[in-house]
Amino acid sequence: MSLNPYKVLGVEKTAGPEEVKKAYRNLAVKYHPDKNPGDKKAEEKFKEISEAYDILSDPEKKSAYDNLGKETFYRQGPDGRGYKAPDFSNGVPPEFEDILGTFFENFNFDATGSGRNKGYRSSRSGSWGGGPKKGKDIDYNLPLSFRDAALGTKITLKLDIPRVCPACGGQGILSAGEGIRRCTECEGRGSVATAKDFTATIPAGADDGQKLRIKGNGLPGERGGPPGDLFLIVRVQPDPVFRRVKNDIHITKKISLYKALTGGSVEVPDLTGRSSLKVPAGTQNGTKFRLKGKGVTPAKGKAGDMFVTLNVALPANLSREAKELVTKLSELAPMDEANL
Repeated sequence: MSLNPYKVLGVEKTAGPEEVKKAYRNLAVKYHPDKNPGDKKAEEKFKEISEAYDILSDPEKKSAYDNLGKETFYRQGPDGRGYKAPDFSNGVPPEFEDILGTFFENFNFDATGSGRNKGYRSSRSGSWGGGPKKGKDIDYNLPLSFRDAALGTKITLKLDIPRVCPACGGQGILSAGEGIRRCTECEGRGSVATAKDFTATIPAGADDGQKLRIKGNGLPGERGGPPGDLFLIVRVQPDPVFRRVKNDIHITKKISLYKALTGGSVEVPDLTGRSSLKVPAGTQNGTKFRLKGKGVTPAKGKAGDMFVTLNVALPANLSREAKELVTKLSELAPMDEANL
């Protein structure tokens, strides 16, 4: 294109390098394609601004333009081969990106206002800024009790979720007359934390590390893209009674020596209350019993079982009479201690 760089940047011929740079920066931010996705007019305007700066920021090119005039300059250029505009086919040329990067480096946001990278970052591959991009997902560790995870439950959470800043529209900057300033609402991040209530259904049998997806509640998208998702990561808290292995649960139950010797029934805790366990006479310490179907019943899949390991508790501080009875018992029901 053949243009008047002074007119494009809105500066006088007497403008110095700093004034030219300032004019370029203000206009470049306003018309940058990342800020105007899909706007062809803004893209062309940005190319004109960048071309004008390319001429006026280079002392040799500026002198050639001033001395030769517009038509001769574009026909012959400073080296006699004709002026060649910057190549925009692969995004912003490095020299222009560096200027914008210097201007934005303390604002702590990227070209899309997402706030995840410090400094200005523009795309150098493909078209201007690319198309819409889905926002990143958010992971949230959700602590659950053993029973709630095993049986399933409904929970209500209040979480601070990043949302597009309403003041700057996610850009991180606001126009201020002929210049720009950082958005004070979001501190230049382009997003603000917004409190939101969530009601989540935890399926029965939820296991530690399992992810539950809440669609559309992640970080805001870029360039008009959809938001990411929120993933609740189940963190099952240790239980003082139960231990889970796949869908089975294991517990340890103490019984008296007398119950082990004579047999009977004992009550043991389960996930929903208590169960009765029949103990045969002569039950040994460490014997394991199975209660079928009393384990974890997942929302999908087969129910597990509950395994009960009995620990026989011995009486302490026997009286003289009690010791005599135990001795008598050992005579009536002798045991081969050598083979125990």
